[in-house]
Amino acid sequence: MSDIKKNSNNQNPLLKKSIEQPVLVMLSLYIIAWIIKIFDTFIFRLDELIGEAILTKALGVLLIFLYLWLVKRKISDIGFHSKKIGTTLLITIGGFGLIYVIAYITQLIILKASGVKASLVLSAIDPKTGLSGGLLFGLWLVFSNLFNSGMEEGLFRGVMLRHFLVRYSKWGAIFLQAFLFSLWHLSWPLRHLLDGQAVGDVAFEALGLLLSTIISGVVYGYFYYRTNNLWGAFIAHFINNSIFNVLFIETAAGLQSGLEFMPFILLFLILHLVMIPIIGLITNRLQLPEVMPWGDFADKEDLKTVDQTA
Repeated sequence: MSDIKKNSNNQNPLLKKSIEQPVLVMLSLYIIAWIIKIFDTFIFRLDELIGEAILTKALGVLLIFLYLWLVKRKISDIGFHSKKIGTTLLITIGGFGLIYVIAYITQLIILKASGVKASLVLSAIDPKTGLSGGLLFGLWLVFSNLFNSGMEEGLFRGVMLRHFLVRYSKWGAIFLQAFLFSLWHLSWPLRHLLDGQAVGDVAFEALGLLLSTIISGVVYGYFYYRTNNLWGAFIAHFINNSIFNVLFIETAAGLQSGLEFMPFILLFLILHLVMIPIIGLITNRLQLPEVMPWGDFADKEDLKTVDQTA
């Protein structure tokens, strides 16, 4: 450990602990977040009343701010800063935005080729609970996604990825946070099982969630790592959740999410994986900075102090 880290850590025991035992500190933070989620998902069940598990999202954001405050760091240290934000957003909108255009158009073509009348429809539905509503409900779902995306990107990519880089390689850190991210989403299949849903349906839901969230966790993690800017992953995540709340495919069977069609799912996941080499190519060409391990801060010279007791 560098003298800068040693000296700076003397001023803050938790910061020192977070660098010496980054995995332990992050797993502790993860467990706290899970406790909040368990109460929200299984006890309070606010999503059944208002369509969103807002308690998990709001308290999760507060948990991240509290942790940064305790280690005396800023949100810019987890990627929420303006450096290279223009380039990052162009990749987000041009790359990830195109995924949805291609996936939806392809699915519509497949349906119409098979003789099924299909069209895109704007509505407001929470897929997890089935609650639906009008414009105000749609705005509420989109607003809640700001908290959800901020909390999940801030925790899993912004905080965890930097901490895991202290101990693991680039891909080791990316896959570890993606794995924890995927486990985070298993609360919904578990609740559906406890509510009496068939075991086979729950198992299929859990498998789909594990696969999709691991892939998105890896892609968003790599995107953050190669740009050192979390705004891109945050906006990509926000767009993803919001689209599946308000954009549906209407057939004779009714309104269906794109994720209810297997061709859509396969194309959607494949295109996300294709984003990895595209992101690598663009960031290499533009020579964007990569995320540094936790403890290597941009203002490390400001943290350089002399331990008078040494």
